[in-house]
Amino acid sequence: MRSPRPPLRLPFRSPLRLPVHVDPHRDPAASTRLLTEVMTRPLDPGYAAAARRRAETGRGPRRADRVVTTLALLATGALFAVAGVRAAAAAPDADRGRAALVQRIEDGTARADGLAARAGALQAENARLAAALGGAPAASADAQSSGLEVAAAATAVTGPGLRVVLDDAPAGEGPATSSGRVVDRDVQLVVNGLWAAGAEAVAVNGQRLGPLSSIRAAGEAVLVDYRPLTPPYAVAAIGDPTAMQTAFATSVAGRYLQVLRDNYGLRTQVSPADDLRLPAARLDLRLARGPAQGQ
Repeated sequence: MRSPRPPLRLPFRSPLRLPVHVDPHRDPAASTRLLTEVMTRPLDPGYAAAARRRAETGRGPRRADRVVTTLALLATGALFAVAGVRAAAAAPDADRGRAALVQRIEDGTARADGLAARAGALQAENARLAAALGGAPAASADAQSSGLEVAAAATAVTGPGLRVVLDDAPAGEGPATSSGRVVDRDVQLVVNGLWAAGAEAVAVNGQRLGPLSSIRAAGEAVLVDYRPLTPPYAVAAIGDPTAMQTAFATSVAGRYLQVLRDNYGLRTQVSPADDLRLPAARLDLRLARGPAQGQ
């Protein structure tokens, strides 16, 4: 057997070293003094030294700088002066506007007080005239006023009368070409027939009819004074039941109801009533005129 080979060894070399040159005349504490100078003495002494040199040489701010500074101060003062003048000029305008508004309020208050006083005087005059009438003339005036209120539907009324009911035909009855529904024209003809028969007041499903009332249709709904109603439609009329029933049966409206029953299957009923109660109509203000200026 061969003996093991010893490990290879390389020759050792020391690291490269550069020669260092040392100045024999250099003070080692110089760098330390420089750092101490920077830390302990800021730049203010430099500014102070420059100011001293400027004072010694007699050089101050340049003339151009002084002129610019003066102009800037003058412009600022002029702006403040203009603002003050405008504020002083606007104050009287605001005062005048406020005074005018106060005067308008006072004038309106005085005018309202005058109208209230005039209304009180007119009421007193009406009371005096009503007291002077007395007796039969006053009763006649009251009766005339009550009659006008009933005709205008401005007051609720009660009394005997006639009731006419219209209802749609039952499902499956009537001709195939008819819907068997009560339409606005049917209600209109019944109402007009009752007025012609001597009715003093008329209502449809509790909706009182006045001189300006309307009966219209909106789709399949019937509107009375723009209020939708649903069947059956009960038309109540106050008046002499016997006379109205006779006149209505022989009128165009009575014969029209017979046609609705026979040809379209609508259900109708006419019957007298001993005590009908009709409410007042909803009256809207349509025209108003104020007093003339100066009254």
